[in-house]
Amino acid sequence: MAEGKFLNYNLDDELHEEVFHRTKDSINDVKEEFKKQTNIAITAALAFLIALSWKDPIHASFVLLIEKMNLSINELYVQYLSAVIITLIGVLVLFFLNKLGITSVRLSKKIKKKIKKK
Repeated sequence: MAEGKFLNYNLDDELHEEVFHRTKDSINDVKEEFKKQTNIAITAALAFLIALSWKDPIHASFVLLIEKMNLSINELYVQYLSAVIITLIGVLVLFFLNKLGITSVRLSKKIKKKIKKK
């Protein structure tokens, strides 16, 4: 009987050890994901600030361009036109970055694959 209890005790210790390590790994995964998501949020906020700082100069450039072309367009139309053109340029840039593989999603997948191979 003493041997049976001893074997159960070892199994319980191994089980506790396994649960401990899995929990610890899960906590580390959560910490890493939190850092990654925080980094993404900060990057997005900075990108938004940068975009806001460029808003007025880009709009003024469109107004100047329209004046040089001797076009008479309502100010509201100029704002819409500049927003549409900037959106199209942004979509094209994101499309090409995605095709080149310079997105954080693809980079993180490549890193995870390399880690799994080790």
